[in-house]
Amino acid sequence: MYFFDDGKRVCGVFVHDITKGTFIKESKNRFLCTVMIDGLVNECYVPSSSRIENYLKLKNREVLLTKNKSKNRRTEYSLFAVKYYNKYILVNLNMVNSIVQFLIQENKLKSLSSFSIKREHIINGYKTDLLIENDEGNRNIIEVKGVISSKQEVMFPSVYSERAIFQLSRIKQLLHEGEKVTYIITSLSPTVRRIKLDDTYREYYHSFKECLDLGMQTQAFSVNFHNGEIIFGKRIRIIL
Repeated sequence: MYFFDDGKRVCGVFVHDITKGTFIKESKNRFLCTVMIDGLVNECYVPSSSRIENYLKLKNREVLLTKNKSKNRRTEYSLFAVKYYNKYILVNLNMVNSIVQFLIQENKLKSLSSFSIKREHIINGYKTDLLIENDEGNRNIIEVKGVISSKQEVMFPSVYSERAIFQLSRIKQLLHEGEKVTYIITSLSPTVRRIKLDDTYREYYHSFKECLDLGMQTQAFSVNFHNGEIIFGKRIRIIL
């Protein structure tokens, strides 16, 4: 489980020592940024494989930071969330699988009640994000995606991704083989109300629709960060 040092539960891992700061800029190295903390400039780790400023304007905004445990880390802090409209948008996309797993375990996603959950389980050569099985042995492959935005409507995907297209081709094969698949898009921002599939990425768009025709289920929802805890926000409409 995630816990803050005051015992607040988050989702799946332990997080300690939340610190507030003011964002200055992202570095040329996309995994680093500079933040003002108590009047001092600090270099902080950015837990994302893409630049956060592709999604959000961060300069001079209040941010939340977590203290890094490893003594071998170059930085003392990691970027955790940014304040928008008096709410916090999480920026750590690496947390998305843990968040979805936690919400399934807590029975927040009613259609995905499960007996057991496995992470990164291999099925016919495909590495799942999550695999759930119920008492009857029925299983459901869960593919998890995350989005970060300050807008109410988000285009998805936000960038071209050969990996995402390849995943859909493998999902299509699994559906043909009789597997059940659910594609979950999780917004780390409470502001998002709608997710629209971007048909300009034609290969992804058509592959996604083919998977739907073969029985793939989809759902999307947001999460909130409130009183030191990540909680289920609301369902989000997916527009094709």
